[in-house]
Amino acid sequence: MEKSNTSDNTSDNDKVENEEEKIVEDVAKQCFPPLPDVTYSYSNPTPKLSNSCGGSDTASDETIRSIPSLSSRREKVPLLARMSDSSITHCSFPGDTVYNDMFQQAEEAIEAGVYPKRIAQGSSGSYFVRNVKGEIIGVFKPKNEEPYGHMNPKWLKWMQRVCCPCCFGRSCLPLNQGYLSEAAASLVDEKLQLHVVPKTKVVRLAAPTFNYSRIDHAKAQTKQRIMEKYPNIGRHFHRLGLPRKIGSLQTFVSGYKDANCWLAQFEQEPLSEAAKVQFQRQFERLVILDYIIRNTDRGSDNWLIKYVPEDQVNGEQMVNVECDDKESSSLIKIAAIDNGLAFPLKHPDEWRAYPFHWAWLKQAREPFSDETRRLILPRIDDLDFVMELCDDLKKLFETDQGFDPQIFEKQMSVLRGQILNLCQALKESKSPLQLVQMPPMIIEKTKEHVRSKTRARWDSFKQIQMSLPQEHSDVVVIDDAYLRENGYAVAVLEKALMEKCSYIVIEPTVLANQAKCSISIGNFLHRTAVLLGSATVIIVCYFPNLPIVWGTTCGTSVVSCALYWCGWSRDPCSHYQVETDKQKLEEMWKKNSLSFLINPVVLRYQNDRPRRTFQMLIVVASTTFVVLKCFKLL
Repeated sequence: MEKSNTSDNTSDNDKVENEEEKIVEDVAKQCFPPLPDVTYSYSNPTPKLSNSCGGSDTASDETIRSIPSLSSRREKVPLLARMSDSSITHCSFPGDTVYNDMFQQAEEAIEAGVYPKRIAQGSSGSYFVRNVKGEIIGVFKPKNEEPYGHMNPKWLKWMQRVCCPCCFGRSCLPLNQGYLSEAAASLVDEKLQLHVVPKTKVVRLAAPTFNYSRIDHAKAQTKQRIMEKYPNIGRHFHRLGLPRKIGSLQTFVSGYKDANCWLAQFEQEPLSEAAKVQFQRQFERLVILDYIIRNTDRGSDNWLIKYVPEDQVNGEQMVNVECDDKESSSLIKIAAIDNGLAFPLKHPDEWRAYPFHWAWLKQAREPFSDETRRLILPRIDDLDFVMELCDDLKKLFETDQGFDPQIFEKQMSVLRGQILNLCQALKESKSPLQLVQMPPMIIEKTKEHVRSKTRARWDSFKQIQMSLPQEHSDVVVIDDAYLRENGYAVAVLEKALMEKCSYIVIEPTVLANQAKCSISIGNFLHRTAVLLGSATVIIVCYFPNLPIVWGTTCGTSVVSCALYWCGWSRDPCSHYQVETDKQKLEEMWKKNSLSFLINPVVLRYQNDRPRRTFQMLIVVASTTFVVLKCFKLL
């Protein structure tokens, strides 16, 4: 009986092993089709063997016809086939199912041929991402198509960077980190529960409509052809198609309009009291976000408002309103987009102050509400929360290949200083306007990384107030006393230049020298372009046999004109000239009682359109003469 039992067990085990082998063979055949039997034949006889081997003098004349099939060695073949690039999920967000579904819809649409569409506005490459139905579901901003990126499709920015690098970019921001700034702003919004930034994360996408180099297109086409003609070789490629681009993908918000549209309408048609309260709360959250991340590009055209009047609000829309706004009979929501120019490594302290344009609105004069203070103050007043926020931001910024710990620490020093100012403003019930007037702070870590120290930057950036300092009819005066008391003369000067005041009187020596230097550079470029352009026409007419001379003068004239138009003409100082007429200066002194100023510099507004037109005509005429002359010589 024992023998029979053992024999039965062995037979059962053999059956199980045979079944397992069959399953393995079936899986292997599905993953890898069987290779054909290989036959090796030799036209020449095999070489003779040595007699010392004990065999015959020659081998058999019969050639070797075949070798056993390799199918018997299938046990060394892996069970799973090589995964293609299309089957690998490069990005997944299991903690956020809504965003993960949106990202999967974007990838499915690209595979189905519904490609992202480039946005015409802006200074960098950004794209509307759509689903299979063609509906816009997100905005993708690749890293290498940012203003500093080498694949930026906007040629105007490329010309500005090449022709006038000194006037390009912002020295207070790290290079090529716009996509991280977008995702970091969404992270700060989520941590503070502000709910004003559309969900944004770092993803990787590939589409033919993105701006790729010719080499990338050639590689993709070559791999595709090899895959079609030689699939056995093509299946060894690590990736097919165009390379995926890393960038930020922001959820698209529908039903919103630019703030300019609604603000103008609110001036004509005032909101109800409940709607005003709701809009004020949303506005305060926008202020808190921009101030903490120190957004250097917050104008009235890159934040959105969604407004549904009372007669159009239904029950479904009211569900989306937050708990503290349910008592309102209207729906107002704010969306803060374009956060790519935030998280500076220092406070802006140069010519451009990058002010918050919402500080000039009447809503900025209202103190922070109690609801906002109860929501934000317990979080930012907690040191552990601030440290946790910095750690989360570090995890995000570390994903970039060019991550620099020292630069990141400078960014966090500015952020911690902004949080300290905001905490103090909320405790004292200040308004957003009073918040931006507070002196900027920087909280740096000591070398031992044990405690922090606070350092005030009284001589750096200060936000613009609603009114200019001293105004005498159409004359703006910036004196040393005003600079010492308020500390933001640079911002006041920029505001006066933008408003095109007739006269601007500057007493601070450093600020006055900077303005004079900028105007002198513009005048030099203008005169160089005009004089050399005129000289080119004269030389071509009277000395046609000197191509080196008139070619050099024409090229210098064109370069000067390009620098003037692409770089200096965008500066607000381009509309001003330094007033040197003593008689006019004496009349201004007497009329406005400015005798207390010491060695001031007076800027006079002057319409430079005729000068630009004259310059362009001269340069175009000289270039035309040179081109025609070159055709004749050829």
